[in-house]
Amino acid sequence: MKADRFTTFGQGLRKGLTHIGPLALLLCPLLLCPLFSSLARAGVPVVDNLKITDVATRSFAVTLHASEPVNIAGGVFRNCSSAVAGAAVSFDNHSTSGNIRVSISGLSPSTAYCYKPLISSLSTREQGTVPEVAVSTAAQVTRVMTVGNGAVPFSNDLVRVPNIHLAPGEGADGVLVTLELANGAGLSPLSLMVSGDAARNYFNLNNLFDRDSRQSLNLTGGERVKVTESHGSNGCVVERFRTVPADSEATAAKDLARANPADIDASGGVNILDLLRVVGGKGSRSDGSCFNDDLDVNGDGRVDINDFNAIKSGFNGTP
Repeated sequence: MKADRFTTFGQGLRKGLTHIGPLALLLCPLLLCPLFSSLARAGVPVVDNLKITDVATRSFAVTLHASEPVNIAGGVFRNCSSAVAGAAVSFDNHSTSGNIRVSISGLSPSTAYCYKPLISSLSTREQGTVPEVAVSTAAQVTRVMTVGNGAVPFSNDLVRVPNIHLAPGEGADGVLVTLELANGAGLSPLSLMVSGDAARNYFNLNNLFDRDSRQSLNLTGGERVKVTESHGSNGCVVERFRTVPADSEATAAKDLARANPADIDASGGVNILDLLRVVGGKGSRSDGSCFNDDLDVNGDGRVDINDFNAIKSGFNGTP
């Protein structure tokens, strides 16, 4: 069996240390060992993947990932200075994946706020460093559009989260998913922490606001979106591209559209960018982690040369 890169690295390191002999014993206390021990120091939580999401007129959310189980708290401030009375803060903190979603509500439209997170390790109580998050709320909610001489309500709102691939032993709870307009026109992405109850895993597109006008966005169908799954501590981040379904004026949740499986990025054409995404996922399998079935064009449970060839043979456009 072919050794993985980490095994190969370890074998090479042992071999190198054998050759340098006594010098290795000198380097370890002076350079190598302190470096490794500081990187692996337990009890000091490290935060990454910090994002502002779900910015609306009276609320917003913050998502992040912690390197170990943590307590999280924090305050909301107007203009990053004066505490906001009456703001409600709630936490969805998943200790296994390390993903955290903080919801802040009870705010005012068109107002500048800061959320200042505080995290501490559950095991040692040591505090981690998290930068404060600055955001301005949206200006206006609009739920009607003009059609002819009248006004009708927005209706293209609820869309389901695409199916999520889970590695053996991994639960759906704790996977953090975001949805954003691929053209960057949205004020912020939408986010949710996936539930084991699939009926609860949907986005409300009425909560998207225009980046420039800061008013509600009316999506009528065909808009391109990127859906990102962050699995947390296993390091898997999976991107999927879809289009918003046609507006049917229905109230039930609908699936995001995917017209051509070979058009990986939902750009409307099959080109080199789709090919590069398959190359990026090469070697992944449905019985392992980080598997994106969008890249498995022929549906055989693995991303390989056959998927590469399937996309290459379907080229019909340029980026």
